[in-house]
Amino acid sequence: MTTWTKVTGDFDFLNGYFDVHHRRLKDAFVGCDEWTEDDGTTTAHTYFDGAISIDEMRFPGRGSYGLSLRVFDPTAKLWSIWWVSSTTMTLYPPVRGEWSTDGSRCRMVGDDTHEGKPILCSYEWSDITDETAHWEQAYSNDGGETWETNWIMDFTRRDTPPPALDVPKLTDDFDFLVGRWSFHNRRRRPVLGEPHEWYEHDATLQATTYFDGAISFDEGWFPSEGFRGATFRLYSPETRTWSIHWINSTRGHLETPVIGSFENGTGTFEGPDEWDGQPIDVRFLWTPGTDKAAWEQAFSTDNGQTWTPNWHMTHTRLD
Repeated sequence: MTTWTKVTGDFDFLNGYFDVHHRRLKDAFVGCDEWTEDDGTTTAHTYFDGAISIDEMRFPGRGSYGLSLRVFDPTAKLWSIWWVSSTTMTLYPPVRGEWSTDGSRCRMVGDDTHEGKPILCSYEWSDITDETAHWEQAYSNDGGETWETNWIMDFTRRDTPPPALDVPKLTDDFDFLVGRWSFHNRRRRPVLGEPHEWYEHDATLQATTYFDGAISFDEGWFPSEGFRGATFRLYSPETRTWSIHWINSTRGHLETPVIGSFENGTGTFEGPDEWDGQPIDVRFLWTPGTDKAAWEQAFSTDNGQTWTPNWHMTHTRLD
């Protein structure tokens, strides 16, 4: 059995509910000094005992959501942060960085675009207390020589959950998974090649949704395997497909996604990846259910003509 060791608590301060005051610069890179202001809320939670942080923002005046997915790399000791807006339902390019040694502030920078042109984007947290926090976003169009702040958030803790947004529900595909599950794993070793054997182990899972079902997230505990696993699923209303990313606690980054949808009661999701230095295709199959569900992973080395199943999960609901 594995004893989990907490590797970071950097974003534990954000757990819970907050009222958020937003100030946004009207236009970037034009010398604008006009700001708009509005109020919203956020709900935040950590996973992997602090090494994943997710907060869901609600913008009632805009009728939209925003979500930050933060993943800690335990080897590099760096955070990567992806932003998702419900208006686009895509992952924005990540910013990466770390907290100061005294934990008082952090700065994270990444590549982005503005009006089709490449820029740098930065996030900065500061003024952290038990009840408040401050965040700023800035852009640079000269390689980081100068920066223009364009979005400021001030957080104030609240005691009760924020009210839900009154917006249309996009999908309920993964609502079946919400809650706690035990699941039995049957895995192929090695995942490709011969000879092979199958081994078995048990694990548990906790799943939730964000954006009223359009984002699905679950955290799995694999005590006999020495890691935790998480899955981040993002729905595209334009294509009616899901992008599914796996996160392994020992690596601390988003894996290459598989993409697909549900049809005739089965979810099929496929995408390119690499195993042991060779290109492969990966396929996930989901069979949903109320109290029982099933998942299968398979690899292909011939562009999907044949598949080798290597991991089966059989889920049983706990609550």
